[in-house]
Amino acid sequence: MKPAEELAELWAADGLNMEAIESVDIMGWRTYQLVYFLDQILQKSPLPEGNVERLSKMYPKISKAQNAELRLRWCQIILKNNLEAEYSKVKDFLQSQ
Repeated sequence: MKPAEELAELWAADGLNMEAIESVDIMGWRTYQLVYFLDQILQKSPLPEGNVERLSKMYPKISKAQNAELRLRWCQIILKNNLEAEYSKVKDFLQSQ
């Protein structure tokens, strides 16, 4: 869980260290690790301006996930960070449940 905690810290920083962020490969992470990572992001939210948008673009595996656990947490992050452009994802998720 340590890599997820460290990655969340990097995303919560004011100045993103993209070199450090890109050095962490989440493609092999299991769902429970991604859920834990999103829980950490949620606890640190709201993130500095633009960080969630960049996170979304960098990790489509998370932001476009069909897994309900990932979608729930992603929607919570959207709401806690007031990303109005992404509110349709929240609406779609709620309607699907």
